[in-house]
Amino acid sequence: MWFDQIDPRDPLRLTDGVWGVLTRYYFMNNANLWLWGLYGNKNTKGWEFAKTSINKPEFGGRFQTPIPNGEAAISFHHRKATTLDLDENIPSFEEIPENRIGLDARLDMVVGWWLEGLWISSKKDLGMFTNQQVLNIGVDYTFGIGNGLYMIYEQLFASYSEKAFSFKNTTSFSLLNLSYPIGMFDNLSAIVYYDWTNNKSYNFINWQKQFDKISLFFMGYWNPEIFQIPTQSTEQNLYGGKGIQMMFVFNH
Repeated sequence: MWFDQIDPRDPLRLTDGVWGVLTRYYFMNNANLWLWGLYGNKNTKGWEFAKTSINKPEFGGRFQTPIPNGEAAISFHHRKATTLDLDENIPSFEEIPENRIGLDARLDMVVGWWLEGLWISSKKDLGMFTNQQVLNIGVDYTFGIGNGLYMIYEQLFASYSEKAFSFKNTTSFSLLNLSYPIGMFDNLSAIVYYDWTNNKSYNFINWQKQFDKISLFFMGYWNPEIFQIPTQSTEQNLYGGKGIQMMFVFNH
């Protein structure tokens, strides 16, 4: 989620795109190297709270390699951010060099599990937002119940601090995602977020029915009015409050 804000509850998986160029090179042992460059993106991306400076390119890369029972990777991204249009409590700078380093691994050992770590470091003093750290741990498994009950559990920790890895101003989220195929064309799923910092729960249930070119989604949700979950900005609040929603999708 460095460059998108995809909400897993959204059946269409819609998100704002970015302008950029990506190239990948694959080695004989299935290791691969990614290199990318971004330019002309005016809005914030992913979890960014500050926009990229106008007419300043961004660049980064990723190296992913096989390991026993899975894969591991390291990623890097550099940009120049601006805080001129932010809250007055955040120091104003026209250009802030920012480096982002990520480590992630995925293993299949009895259950599938993954680990994702992120460190964002600004080269100018932004107070508590100078350094940001994120750690996410997840597992998934399909239980042999009926047609197969698929479960995902993730635990996320995030912190903002003036000094790197001091782990102040922390927040913690849990995610439980359940999916059960009722038949060949029907699927029932539920997603629950829990915000341990603010003691708030986000609940969502979805029944999907699939035809040849038509998909029907019947959704219900019971959430706080103001979103504080990291997958979605307040400007894209799809399921605030309580309600039901039906979606008709034609695939062509």
